[in-house]
Amino acid sequence: MTAKRLFTWTFFFALFVVLVALFWRQLFIQTPPSLRELGGTIEDGNAYIYGESPRQDGMADRAMLAAAQRGDPGAQYMQGLIMENFDMKEALRWYEAAAAQGYELAAQRLAQLREAPPAAQ
Repeated sequence: MTAKRLFTWTFFFALFVVLVALFWRQLFIQTPPSLRELGGTIEDGNAYIYGESPRQDGMADRAMLAAAQRGDPGAQYMQGLIMENFDMKEALRWYEAAAAQGYELAAQRLAQLREAPPAAQ
């Protein structure tokens, strides 16, 4: 194999590697992250926890609510966590439903909430 032919093959192989790397870089730039930064707040719409978009978040919320209504204690506990920021009575109802089925995390959270002093109004 001559030096010219070796140089040519090396050049085309390096070019191929660079083009493949650029292709994958571009592909990954366009792909949204699996979990968004959790530094955002729910009010400003940056807290995407379930999916890649608000639409997928809504689908996940509806699925979790349906599971909680069917009696899944894990889903009931998660509904309680979600509702704590909006409606504490509803959150307590979900925690009590999960704790009644023996879900330990729900019982612990109920105990924490009952021990905590009431929030100033």
